[in-house]
Amino acid sequence: MKAALNSKYTAIAIIIAVSIGVYLNTLPNGFVYDDEFQVLKNLWIKDVRYLPEIFRSHVGAPFAGEFVGGRVANYYRPVMYIILMIDYYIFGLKPWGFHLINILFHAGVSVLFFLIAPLFFGQSSRTPEDGEGYKRAFALIAALLFSTHPVHTEAVAWVSGIPELSFTLFYLISFYLYIKAGEVWGKRSILSVIFFFLAALSKETALTLPILLLAYDYSLAPPLTPRERGRRLWRYLPYLIAAGINFMLRTYAIGGFAPLKRHPELSNYGYFINIFPLFSRYLEKLILPLNLNAYYVLHPASSVFEWRVMLSVIITLSFILGAYFLRRVNRAAFFSLLWIAVPILPVLYIPALGENTFADRYLYLPSAGFVILLTLLLERIYYGRKFWRHTLSVAISILVVIIGLYCAGTVKRNTVWKDNYTLWLDAVEKSPDDAIPHGSLANAYFGRGLIDKAVEHYEIALRLKPGFFYGHTNLAIAYQEKGLIDKAVGHYKIALRLRPDYPEPYNNLGIIYARQGLFDEAIAEFETAVRLEPRYAEAQNNLGLAYQNKGWTDRAIGQYKTALTIKPDYPQVHNNLGMAYEEEGRLAEAIEEYGTALRLKSDYANAHYNMGDAYYKEGRFDEAIKEFQMTLELEPGNSEALKKVENIKARSK
Repeated sequence: MKAALNSKYTAIAIIIAVSIGVYLNTLPNGFVYDDEFQVLKNLWIKDVRYLPEIFRSHVGAPFAGEFVGGRVANYYRPVMYIILMIDYYIFGLKPWGFHLINILFHAGVSVLFFLIAPLFFGQSSRTPEDGEGYKRAFALIAALLFSTHPVHTEAVAWVSGIPELSFTLFYLISFYLYIKAGEVWGKRSILSVIFFFLAALSKETALTLPILLLAYDYSLAPPLTPRERGRRLWRYLPYLIAAGINFMLRTYAIGGFAPLKRHPELSNYGYFINIFPLFSRYLEKLILPLNLNAYYVLHPASSVFEWRVMLSVIITLSFILGAYFLRRVNRAAFFSLLWIAVPILPVLYIPALGENTFADRYLYLPSAGFVILLTLLLERIYYGRKFWRHTLSVAISILVVIIGLYCAGTVKRNTVWKDNYTLWLDAVEKSPDDAIPHGSLANAYFGRGLIDKAVEHYEIALRLKPGFFYGHTNLAIAYQEKGLIDKAVGHYKIALRLRPDYPEPYNNLGIIYARQGLFDEAIAEFETAVRLEPRYAEAQNNLGLAYQNKGWTDRAIGQYKTALTIKPDYPQVHNNLGMAYEEEGRLAEAIEEYGTALRLKSDYANAHYNMGDAYYKEGRFDEAIKEFQMTLELEPGNSEALKKVENIKARSK
């Protein structure tokens, strides 16, 4: 601590070491939860050509044909995809690289918080002469509490938590530059507005910054004359203009303020009264970060007279009254309460949130206000007159214990985010009465090949929520995998009664009919799927295959080309297009498509076989035998490839 008093660089080194150290055990973790779509299936982060689309589309647009949320979303976050694109170009699809970037963002946020935190300390008249050193010491304590707080694990340990980290980083840079600029409009002020705009492009919560700037000017900034106050109002205008530009971009990209309404079963009255339990729960998690969960179940209150609503109203009013009281007594504490409340306000608007209306990651920025309050309490003890030595030693001991518990809690919680199985097993234990955790755990079992366990949890999910669309769709896929085709068809049809505008069940039904040789029925299902979602590349490919099986090769070729305009790096489509060309005797074009398929997927046995077959037809037997041998390495039981190799060898004798 003494070294920290003498050098801010020593303090920064300590903060970086601690904030990185508590998250080092996330590096072996994999991609979980929404990472499947945001990273693994996201073509947009794998090619810079998609940059214009990133800036004019909502976050679900890359997956429009793959899940309901891809067709409409309430989120406009282009910076998220740019960061993920940079991650991809540096690390490929290695999860540790993405986790490392998250950790570095967290370390950067912790350092910025340390640079801002001295504003809150040293307000006492008993501050010693070397007050800057003591301010820095208290700022270090606050930064260590922030960097280790367990409620941050969701934001840092989850790759798709990057919007929380990036918006907070840019938010704090903007705030720091605003403070440094003072009353002078110059480079720092311009840079502050630019970083505010980047923060807003990272996550919508950043639009609360002008409110926080106003609160800072009111509570902590040096006092001004009436004329200076009038000039200060103009300082907010660039931020409002930047917010307006962001709002226009967002409205264009998502088609409205929040087109996807969640929890429609609630009335406006229901939305309002449930704000209070949500806010109280956020305060609870800040104070006691226990039983953290990837999925909290919303049990909506129906009346303001329910005991939990009345209690939460009392807590909320106490928070407001406490802020009002501190406004005159301790302005630093007053501002820290605003720092807690202001960033939470957007996530109290239930209709715009996801199914998971409460999330730990939403506390990433508000927790800074909370740890300032804790540190202000320690400072007050330090400068107290009576029994200060004994009180201080106790306070420091408690502080050391809190930081130790925070570190232990964070390191332990990181292991829950290891993979989808560990994450959703934990969520099911903590939220056993909700369908989504059971459905997600079932998906994890399915991914591990444990189909019976997957079926068990899909069925539990459907007992909890009979109208659970995803549950019926995924249970149908599991039954299809088990060969229980009639059951699969039954659940696909239930899913379509629930969501007749959703393309995936039509596509999957088409696959079943095609395998049964019912190509007319299969074509009807595939055509419905692509009509509902023209960008559904898998359905476009399947429709091409059905046309090809009907002998409509020209139509199949057109369909495959359509699929490739949507998803150019789809190896199966290149292979199928090659087969269609080969049927028409266009061997050179077929070989080119097979080659593209193999460049995209080098272990694609069927493409190796088809390439060998095309070479065989052209009389290029040496090249053909290499492809057939590669096929046999990948599929030792491929009798057709073995037969072709034997034929070529017989020819050469």
